[in-house]
Amino acid sequence: MEQNTPTPSGRKRSPSLAALLSSLWPGLGQFYVGNRRLAAVFAAPVLLILLILGYQLRQGVVVFAARFADPAFSLAAIVVIAAAGMWRLMSVVDAFRAGEHLRTRRVIDRAVVVALAAVIVVSHLVVGGLLLVTYNAGSAVFSGYTAWALPTDSLAPGETPGPTFAPPPTPVPGGRVTILLIAGSTKGALYDSIMVVSYDPKSKSVQMVSVPRDTGYFPLYFGGVFPYKMNYLAAAVGNGALTSPEGKNRAAGLTTFIKEVSYLVGVPINYYANMDVDGFVKMIDAVGGIDVVNPKAITDPTYDWLDNGRTPNGFYLSPGPHALNGRQALAYVRSRHTNGDYDWGRDGRQQEVLVDLLHKMAQPSEILAIPGLISTIGSSVSTDFPANQVADYVAMGQSVATGDIKQVVLGPPYEISARGGTYCLLNDKLAALSIEWFGTDSTWYGKPAPARTCP
Repeated sequence: MEQNTPTPSGRKRSPSLAALLSSLWPGLGQFYVGNRRLAAVFAAPVLLILLILGYQLRQGVVVFAARFADPAFSLAAIVVIAAAGMWRLMSVVDAFRAGEHLRTRRVIDRAVVVALAAVIVVSHLVVGGLLLVTYNAGSAVFSGYTAWALPTDSLAPGETPGPTFAPPPTPVPGGRVTILLIAGSTKGALYDSIMVVSYDPKSKSVQMVSVPRDTGYFPLYFGGVFPYKMNYLAAAVGNGALTSPEGKNRAAGLTTFIKEVSYLVGVPINYYANMDVDGFVKMIDAVGGIDVVNPKAITDPTYDWLDNGRTPNGFYLSPGPHALNGRQALAYVRSRHTNGDYDWGRDGRQQEVLVDLLHKMAQPSEILAIPGLISTIGSSVSTDFPANQVADYVAMGQSVATGDIKQVVLGPPYEISARGGTYCLLNDKLAALSIEWFGTDSTWYGKPAPARTCP
């Protein structure tokens, strides 16, 4: 006959109930069986974790979710989840052993504790697995140019091994932060979307400047004029068609491209982010699509859908509000052959979609989509933005009112038609815009406006 240890109250304590209580909160089972000191020992670490969680949630759930973009934060969370799981198991086993075991309930009690242990292990493995996916994706996204490093045997003739990417200037503490967003292919150097996004924490405002990909005949920051289209600049450096002081490889091409856009727009660029089209589609779908207001009808019979001919060519969208999935949103920002539209129209739509996407991601209802969002774009985005600062800038971005977001596409009156399907920037007007928008942060502030270089 089994021996039972009397409890201080003299009442029998069910081991399965004690185990259940400790599975819900370590220490509850020990308290139930009358061991208050051990209950406090098991409960204290969980209370500490909750206090830390409360501190991390001080800026809201959206900012908290954004912290998982930092691989170091995700890794720490994995360790905490694993340790918490082990601690729960230890508490459950201890509480079960401290209960009063009756021969008539032995099978039931053991089945209960085995089931509880299985639930704890599986739940912590699932959460840890999701965090591991997020960690791996964050590591890929925030790897900078190393994501594009080329193996030596894939280099073009005369191309030197990379990466030798020269990082842009670090922002001044408390000062303006500017990011260059480019879209094309993370394995190539033709950028069809070029957008400068600058955040001024002093005025809590954002300035967005889009440079059309067909811009040409612009002055180079190291001297001379580039007569071809802007989206060919990085590739021209990489293949040696243009001699750049940065060198001759894809990394040098990216460095040259960033410095050139910074020179033209007239603001120091601190970071860059490059996304390919697959990443864009995945991002939109991960948040359940976006809502846009199409300013005018799109009639583009040439749009090819990028699906190897599986969909007949052509994209058509009436004016007004529309809900778009990832594939449709990509067509919305890529279509450029509607009469009178060209790059200027699609660049404006790209800005609209970016703002709409950021607003949607900032909604608490999208909190569950953020881990999936990070994991789905891990192989499609490359950036040198500091991963440990993402959440801080998400918090600051939430304080920017819609009216404090300025947007411009460098079409007319800042650009005129040139030749060969290219358009030429009016550099003096662009410098004046830079000073108006960026103030003393503008590289043209207090300096003579650059000469026009249009043919």
